[in-house]
Amino acid sequence: MNHIFIIMAALFYGFITIGGQYFTNVGFSLYEISLLLMFVPLPLLPLLIAKPQYRIKRETLGFYTVFGLIGAALQITQFGGIVLGVPVAVVALLLYTQPLWTIILGKVLLNEKISLRKTTAAGLALLGVFCLLQPAGQDNSLDGYGLASAILAGLFLSLWVIWGRKSGLRREHFITSSFGYASFSSAWLLLLYPIVLQFWGDDHFLRLDFGKYFNHIYAVAAFAVFAGVFPACLAFAGMRTVDASSAGVLLLFEPVSAAILAFFIFGQSLTANIWLGGCLILSANYILLRKTTRTNNE
Repeated sequence: MNHIFIIMAALFYGFITIGGQYFTNVGFSLYEISLLLMFVPLPLLPLLIAKPQYRIKRETLGFYTVFGLIGAALQITQFGGIVLGVPVAVVALLLYTQPLWTIILGKVLLNEKISLRKTTAAGLALLGVFCLLQPAGQDNSLDGYGLASAILAGLFLSLWVIWGRKSGLRREHFITSSFGYASFSSAWLLLLYPIVLQFWGDDHFLRLDFGKYFNHIYAVAAFAVFAGVFPACLAFAGMRTVDASSAGVLLLFEPVSAAILAFFIFGQSLTANIWLGGCLILSANYILLRKTTRTNNE
């Protein structure tokens, strides 16, 4: 069942790309889009007020401080590649190298076994992502710093999965983990903003006008719930029992979800490469799911 939670989370995470496209269309800067994360804790706040057991404990402040820093770094690096001129498709391709990093870091940080089944599934999933993004083409003169930023984003996404798994192993409630991650990541983004501004002063990318959020309050609320609260709670609930490397592959349902949502919302075509890539990713997940009863032995 917990595998299903992560797949459902990945499907909801597809709204991140759709929401990013919408907010870009209405004039949000990249940093303003990144800081949409700060609205995710608000729907969860009543639960924390009513249920003391969901609140962040003093002894876990260090854990969430690191988790939040990982989240802030993920937000900045995944958009940093775009700021430096790397095409969105190339950034996404490098971002979704995450399963390979997660398998390696899962071994180093969590002592998870690197099995043939996991590596085969990761390989199929990465091939599927490559097929999804192939039409964009690649420019051989891409900015080196931009590429490095996108590669780092894949690494930070992997660390997000690792820390999500750690929260499960620490028996943190998924509501606590969702609230803590979003709150601390938002705090780090606000603290780091003056520093980032020194490197990238372009108003189109780093403008921060809080009035924009209130001008689009309904879209912001929908994004916070469907791209934030729902998938975070589902992902952290699933990672209570699903190991990080398997979760990393299961989360690759996200680009498939985004492609389908883009078809219905923006009318973007579902081309042959999207069908092929989606089938490869589904095959990768089938490899992981068909022997879930043996997961603890791997």
